[in-house]
Amino acid sequence: MTTTLSSARSRAAARPAPGKALLAPGAEVRLAMAVHRAGERPKNALPTLAVLGRSNVGKSSLLNALLGAKVAKVSQTPGRTQALYWYRVGDRFDVVDCPGYGYAKTGREKRESFEGLIESLLLGTSEGAGAAAALLLVDSRLEPQNSDLSMSLFLRESSVPSLVAATKWDAVKPSQRVRQLRTLAAAFAAPDRPLLPVSSETGENLPELARLLRAALTPSPKE
Repeated sequence: MTTTLSSARSRAAARPAPGKALLAPGAEVRLAMAVHRAGERPKNALPTLAVLGRSNVGKSSLLNALLGAKVAKVSQTPGRTQALYWYRVGDRFDVVDCPGYGYAKTGREKRESFEGLIESLLLGTSEGAGAAAALLLVDSRLEPQNSDLSMSLFLRESSVPSLVAATKWDAVKPSQRVRQLRTLAAAFAAPDRPLLPVSSETGENLPELARLLRAALTPSPKE
């Protein structure tokens, strides 16, 4: 039986130079389309990275830092991403900024719509394959959140290759870092799922995150 987001929920460095593209140096980044209906996608889709996380986890800031361009609008208001924003990175791969989850003021109908969009992106439809990989963002300042644990479970049971980035690491006090990293790793990391604490503000661990993402998006040679 296919695991859904709803069922999963119930189960519960050196600073990069400004404008430097870490994920795909030299590649042009453009918005291919904004998807509002499940199953829609650009024509001739490339290997796709889905970027997931709670509202206000810092998705837009991290995307802009990785891509070296202000492609995603940074807002102080949670829940502003209302569609799947599908960015084409040269002719190499696609990066999809997904709506944030876990925002209490988002109505039930809208939450269910977002879930449908995200599920169709991750698992694929009759019109296209699912995501090649997912980047799950969690707030490094917080204890593991139920909504993040649900998404982590969904990715695991749906066999979607994934990485976890603990954002806003610069805001965690040095005295708390070891304990907090152990807590987050115990909740989200696995031998095939690395977890990296990162900061869009200082650039900490962003080059390593970009390297791991490139590897996840590179098709394996055919035997």
